[in-house]
Amino acid sequence: MFEFAWPWIFLLLPLPLLARWLLPAAKRANASLWLPQAQFLRPTDSSAIQAQHRLWLLPLLVWVSILAAAAQPRWLDEPIPVNPEAREIMIALDLSGSMEMDDMTYNGRRATRLEAAHKILADFIRRRQGDRIGLIVYADSAHVYVPISSDLETVAQLAEEARIGLAGERTALGDAIALSIRYFEERETSERVVLMITDGMINSGNITADQAIYLAQNHDVKIHTIGIGAEEVTVRGLFGERRINPSSDLDESFLATVAETTGGEYFRAKSESDMESIYAAIDSLEPIAADEQFFRPHTSLVHWPLAIGLLLFLFHIIGITWGKLVWQRLAGGSK
Repeated sequence: MFEFAWPWIFLLLPLPLLARWLLPAAKRANASLWLPQAQFLRPTDSSAIQAQHRLWLLPLLVWVSILAAAAQPRWLDEPIPVNPEAREIMIALDLSGSMEMDDMTYNGRRATRLEAAHKILADFIRRRQGDRIGLIVYADSAHVYVPISSDLETVAQLAEEARIGLAGERTALGDAIALSIRYFEERETSERVVLMITDGMINSGNITADQAIYLAQNHDVKIHTIGIGAEEVTVRGLFGERRINPSSDLDESFLATVAETTGGEYFRAKSESDMESIYAAIDSLEPIAADEQFFRPHTSLVHWPLAIGLLLFLFHIIGITWGKLVWQRLAGGSK
């Protein structure tokens, strides 16, 4: 498709006429030689007007050519989609044995912590279109379960299928933090986010709490932490019902410190509604990458009006020169 990049340039089209109207007319010098024999060369009124129009025609066309070149004529090719730099999110999911505790609800029924995390996490992943997401699972040790990918449907499906026992029974939370940071260190991206989900504390692995905090402080990775589990449930015993805190092992102080030192947030998920609100808050804190953008290649056509303008200008100069030569010959012949 043909277009002018700056079509407003053509507003300058009447500028020469405006300048001629505003500027004072040049004074004509008295002729130093009168040639009566050349009176027959003087045109009639109508022919004089036509000659004057022809005199202005070439300069006007040159001016139009200059404006056309300045307006940047170009030919646009078909648009090519360009994806902006996507945010990369690594989700670290706790698969320790305590995630089997059924102190959560999902769709109005009682559910385990892992089941609630599965469903709501999968919904979160699916709506992050434009981002790239990966999954780390950890228990006795930490492992990259799904490398960072833009295939969000596959990542969400594998997150739903993750089961307790894949990595042991305990909680190597420090190892999961270290693995997340190390994974991002090998990637060239500026938007690096970790979403850490756990219901316990560090009781396994090679990385201690202090070491994990040190790593978090000294690497450019933002970590949002989510502590999952109800604060109170009723259990039956030999002496009747009693209330207990099933999340007594959750190290909230550690999770809050890790989040704070990396510029992230610590969230507490005690129910299904809490988890949905948390993921909505994360959507706000980490906006989804911009919609697909397009780049339209173009070919500049500036050289065409420039070439035309140059040729017209040369014709104008040649015409003036030729006219002077003819007049000089006529003047010389009249002597």
